[in-house]
Amino acid sequence: MIITSRSNKTAKLFSSLTHKKYREETGLFVVEGKRAVNDVIKAAPELIKEIITTPEAINEYPDATVFSKELLSSVCETVTTQGVAAILKRPDPQPAYGECALMLDGIRDPGNLGTLIRTACAAGYRDVYVKDCTDAYSGKVVRSTMSAIVKVNVIPANADTLNLLKERGYVLFGADMGGTSVFEYPAPDNKYCIIIGGEANGISDEVRNKCDNIISIPMTGEIESLNAAVSGAVLMYEFLRKKL
Repeated sequence: MIITSRSNKTAKLFSSLTHKKYREETGLFVVEGKRAVNDVIKAAPELIKEIITTPEAINEYPDATVFSKELLSSVCETVTTQGVAAILKRPDPQPAYGECALMLDGIRDPGNLGTLIRTACAAGYRDVYVKDCTDAYSGKVVRSTMSAIVKVNVIPANADTLNLLKERGYVLFGADMGGTSVFEYPAPDNKYCIIIGGEANGISDEVRNKCDNIISIPMTGEIESLNAAVSGAVLMYEFLRKKL
């Protein structure tokens, strides 16, 4: 059966998940596009509640719910849906407490948040703590993560999380333009957590006061600062390089 009406129960649920209120009430979120859905099928099939496809793609997803092409386009946020999307259960991540971690403090831009999660996944930072950030399960953030949202532990955090990390043996490195150049630091001997602040104000005072070190990326051109996602990428990979 091909579903064509927005009044269909699944269509109404899918559409409602563009709103944070309903994502929080249901514990669900959406991924769109063939690459993202296929990545979830491989990496975290247990999170899949429902796959939705169009008649043109049904052979690739034989157990999927079938929407007309027009209906799927109307409920998706992206212009090009590639004929497939999925409703996922939000994971309940537990920290891995590995060698390195990332904390994001007040990141409000969805593209930056998604890119930082994606970069953390690529660089092997399995635990990503989010404090006072935009919703990590909004459509734009999820798309920016390129499926990394289901491959790392995205963990809600507050100031007390820093105390817990210290108890677990982590050294806390806060990023700030007034800090010591990251290139001057040797490889951390202990477990460490890099903390990236928001685009406008940087790391908050309550976080800064609990950091063991404040680090920066030196600027040699006529630019005052870098984008939060770029800064996070440089710092994560510089520390990773030092450990290799």
